[in-house]
Amino acid sequence: TTTAFDGNLPSGVKLDFAPDGVETKLVGFITDASQAIDKKVWFDFDRLNFKTGSADLTEDSMAQVQNIYEIMKAYPAVSLKIGGYTDNTGNPDINRQVSGDRAKTVEAKLVELGIDASRLASEGYGDQHPIASNDTAEGRAMNRRVSVSVRAK
Repeated sequence: TTTAFDGNLPSGVKLDFAPDGVETKLVGFITDASQAIDKKVWFDFDRLNFKTGSADLTEDSMAQVQNIYEIMKAYPAVSLKIGGYTDNTGNPDINRQVSGDRAKTVEAKLVELGIDASRLASEGYGDQHPIASNDTAEGRAMNRRVSVSVRAK
């Protein structure tokens, strides 16, 4: 059985996070021995934002990047892949480029904070793998995301 994540990491760091946020899902997956590594299992960042049309993180996004850093520091066997996604509006090639640049930005920030680059990978998927309909504004907003997948734990 898994216990609810209270924000306390084995490293002694206590995270400031949303109870249903990516941190809870990520730590739950990492610590649940019954959860096998699966390239199809992704967790969406919920407080990660970029300046419009760019790969520049907004200032308020750094708290979540810092949390992912702390989780990786507390679980040194963990490797992650960062995936960037867009909706289907605009040029697909540009969307793939922007989504890749955004995923790389998150990867680079984690390396900058001290995570070994060999524990990280990133890729932009553009409008591939939508999680909602691109026919509504709400669906398009859900499809514009950055996600994380555990590749080793």
